[in-house]
Amino acid sequence: MRFIRGMWRGTCTQTSNGGAFPRGIASRPSFGIGGFGGASALGGLRTHAGQRTVDCSASRQALGATPTVTTPVAFSRVRARAAHSGVAAMAVATDKQLMSVAPMMDWTDLHWRQLARMLSKHTWLWTEMVVDLTLVHQDPNLDKFLWFPEEQHPIVLQLGGSDPETLAKAAELALPYGYDEINLNCGCPSDRVAGSGCFGAALMLDPQRVGACCAAMNKVLGGVPLTIKCRLGVDDHDSYEELAKFIRVVSEEGGITHFIMHARKAFLQGLNPHQNRTVPPLRHQWVFALRRDFPHLSFSLNGGVQSCTEVSAILESTIQGNKVEGIMVGRAAYHYPWQVLAVADTAVFGAAEDPAKSRRQVLRDYAKYADSIQGRFTVEGHKQNPNTRSLTIPLLNMFHGEAGNRAWKQSVDKVLREAQSVSELLDKTLNCFSDEVLDAPPSPPPQGMPAAEWLETLQELPLPATGEYDSSVRSVDDAADGNGSASEANGAAEHAPPSADAVRS
Repeated sequence: MRFIRGMWRGTCTQTSNGGAFPRGIASRPSFGIGGFGGASALGGLRTHAGQRTVDCSASRQALGATPTVTTPVAFSRVRARAAHSGVAAMAVATDKQLMSVAPMMDWTDLHWRQLARMLSKHTWLWTEMVVDLTLVHQDPNLDKFLWFPEEQHPIVLQLGGSDPETLAKAAELALPYGYDEINLNCGCPSDRVAGSGCFGAALMLDPQRVGACCAAMNKVLGGVPLTIKCRLGVDDHDSYEELAKFIRVVSEEGGITHFIMHARKAFLQGLNPHQNRTVPPLRHQWVFALRRDFPHLSFSLNGGVQSCTEVSAILESTIQGNKVEGIMVGRAAYHYPWQVLAVADTAVFGAAEDPAKSRRQVLRDYAKYADSIQGRFTVEGHKQNPNTRSLTIPLLNMFHGEAGNRAWKQSVDKVLREAQSVSELLDKTLNCFSDEVLDAPPSPPPQGMPAAEWLETLQELPLPATGEYDSSVRSVDDAADGNGSASEANGAAEHAPPSADAVRS
């Protein structure tokens, strides 16, 4: 048995091995039709010359109706300019951004976000980073990069770039799609971003440029909120005073009032992206210090948060009278969606109930979505996009820790070779789980962690920044040389993070 492209090669066997979800899985979402668990729960599938229909007769009783799904679905163009001032009407998000899911390249795509929204109505979802030049050069094909179903609100589009004019053009192109917020990436240390592109975390070395970028974007956004996601510092530019200068310059020159802080520094060279999420120690207290020193601004905290219990504890924590605005959860939400997102509405937002009643219900709804969108972005002469495999990937963490999980992944990998839809795939594989697993509601999170317990893990706040230091901050164009960062990274690796949770992001 071997692991290939995030799938387990093998055949389905009725075992009770829950199996941990493998590292490195990419994610993309899908839906299911009918009652799962049991033979032919979704009915048969027939393929006719370019058109696919699902025979749902076997699942009429479970659904109460016989849906017909035909793909590819024709979608109307979203990018019609709004009549008033050239600004599209935006869905009003009534919830504070108390909890959000971090933008993760190759993971938080359109399909995974659809699954996440089925698990939580109130958690804010973020797109993968979209490079500004991609949108500018793909103007006739923007739906592929920007379209999303209405139910994915509240949603944030993260843009990457370093040129004010290009970023402003990209923001303008995105405006008609109705994102609730636009974010500029100033925190990603990946060489896919900070190296050749000279943006992401590299931008923290040039706060004036970030301010200019934000000012240009704000001119075209017409009131749509613009935020910054960044680190605490970069390479050897990691003092609190330098961080405070970045916040001051960007807020004053760019008009930014909300910063999402990944509470670690970044190494542009010497550490890979995974090490950049684990080696630099967490400094959550610095985010509270920023709130102290910039009381007119709001700050959200990102880094090391693993559960809704921790989210609630941090939101309730007060340091010198200061609180953070919200909490961003990263890989925990992706790797454990049923354990984290499915209980977020009640545990964090105070809702009366959570939307997901069972995995069976979520998979049924997701299969409907997947069958309707399959092939939507296919270009003539190219492979189907999205296809069954890409639409299935977001589901692979839904049964983390459950009996039958490993057998199910083996079965999924086998069935994917021939399956024509997510509905068909689920119909043929979910017999690896018992009805008890499929129909169980999400378990409430453990008894809440007292805020005082979380505060005990923090060090003292840094002293307020004086603003009188002479910082030899390099320009963003010099960021790629990474002078001194490799040796500093080696030194940082010798220092253990403050807790077990601190090594996860």
